[in-house]
Amino acid sequence: MSSPPQPDIRLDPVTEADLPHIYRALSDPRVIAYYGISYDSMEACQAQMRWYAEIAQCQSGAWFLIRCQRNGVPLGAIGYNDADPLHKRAELGYWLYPEHWGQGIMQTALRQFLDLIYHTTELHRLLAVVEEPNFPSARLLERAGFRYEGTARECERKGEQFISLRHYALLRSDLPNA
Repeated sequence: MSSPPQPDIRLDPVTEADLPHIYRALSDPRVIAYYGISYDSMEACQAQMRWYAEIAQCQSGAWFLIRCQRNGVPLGAIGYNDADPLHKRAELGYWLYPEHWGQGIMQTALRQFLDLIYHTTELHRLLAVVEEPNFPSARLLERAGFRYEGTARECERKGEQFISLRHYALLRSDLPNA
């Protein structure tokens, strides 16, 4: 039995021109349900764009728009931030527009992203933090080789309630080609 074809995507560094795409996702209640940040206007989302530029400039992170290779249509985003050069670790983040969920796009994007990051940086460890009810994200990470390291119970407030965060990590040495 053959495996389904992999989505044909590319990763492009986020630029100021991507503001409408970033805002579209980070204002969508379905996307931000398990995401740590949201915006209620394009003007407010400018803060996110400044943050992307700042982390790229100071080399503490890099974010990429996930695009369809064929037509350049944006599908989502993936990146890392909070890079610590001494300990060679950073935090992974990602999201997709809901109409692309369940199509293997993020699995392909994550594979490309890991290959890119572990071949172009000195990072040793990527941490991914997943809100406890977001089981599809947890499964994605596990399929990519991330290891579950534990749950920080009710460690953050979201709205009026506390949420628990599941911690997953991938070491450079966990990858066969790194």
